Amino acid sequence: MFSRIKFPKPCSELEKDQGFPHHSFDYLRSTDVMKCCVPSGYGGQGWGSHYGNSDVLELLWEIGAYDLSVGRIFEGHVNALLLVDTYGSDDQKQRYFEEAANGVLFGVWNSEFPDDALILDAEGTDLILQGAKVFCSGAGHVDRPIVTAEGPDGRQMLILTMEDYSLKEDYRYWNPLGMKASVSCRFDFFGIAVQNHQLLGRGGDYDRQPDFTGGAVRFAAVQLGGAEAAIQETVEYLQKYGRNENPDHFRRLGQLAILRERGRVWLDRVAKAADNRVARPSQYVHYANMFRTEVRNLCEEVLKLCELSVGLKGMMAPHPLERIHRDLSLCLKQPGPHKALSDVGEFFASQHSYHETIG
Repeated sequence: MFSRIKFPKPCSELEKDQGFPHHSFDYLRSTDVMKCCVPSGYGGQGWGSHYGNSDVLELLWEIGAYDLSVGRIFEGHVNALLLVDTYGSDDQKQRYFEEAANGVLFGVWNSEFPDDALILDAEGTDLILQGAKVFCSGAGHVDRPIVTAEGPDGRQMLILTMEDYSLKEDYRYWNPLGMKASVSCRFDFFGIAVQNHQLLGRGGDYDRQPDFTGGAVRFAAVQLGGAEAAIQETVEYLQKYGRNENPDHFRRLGQLAILRERGRVWLDRVAKAADNRVARPSQYVHYANMFRTEVRNLCEEVLKLCELSVGLKGMMAPHPLERIHRDLSLCLKQPGPHKALSDVGEFFASQHSYHETIG
């Protein structure tokens, strides 16, 4: 594992109260990682905009290997800062980058139900929200969520200052198999007034390519970290009980080693595509779709091999693999996997033309 950060507690302690992982984010605030995607001109490392994508993805991999719920929430923080960097005004950048450097937690809440979608209405000079968001990772512990609301010019991003509202966390739609510590609730924003300075970019900016599809590389990096955690727990279990001398276990460990290396190669390749996304946007989208597809397949294969290696014990608490298995299985359920694969095939076909020669 990478040595950039060292969490003080094992991930197994996070689910004791199934609540927000406060101690993990307290630790992250004691390091520089909360401002890793803040531009260097504002006191950060500047990763993830036009360079440093390898550092971002490796960091997300490392946090995902520690705990997938923490990785899920932190990936939203990274996503929000990159959106501010891309679409924010000078005043917004000055304010929000300073807040991030001081430990303020950002996020992005985009999920909604069709019959409860968030809408931005204009009432005179006021802007009023109608509707709700679901699966809001981090819930009320996120200080500055970016939410999307349908406006006259398309989906509009808004930066909300959560301390200004009295919102109730609604967990009726959140009773998951895993990822419980991500506390992904529903928020009803009905009747909330927002100001013009809270609008981020213009309508439709959130959906602009290549970053809309390309953002999948970040959650895939977190997932890949979850696979790393499963592999590590499996290796430690086999070594502890002297079962790694069995030829069947050796064969499975060999498969896990190959899968692990394959994931690492993909992580490096897609980071280079991300660094080059301005010059070659279509290729970046293509690599993002391939990467998320490959990571899902890889993670599912890793879980199967780990389950076979550890056996029933690894499927029962308090064995660490039980928690990792549940979390990763849920974390892999990202929207649009079939479309991503179809887009890979369509792009591949457009770039390659084969002609049969008849003699």
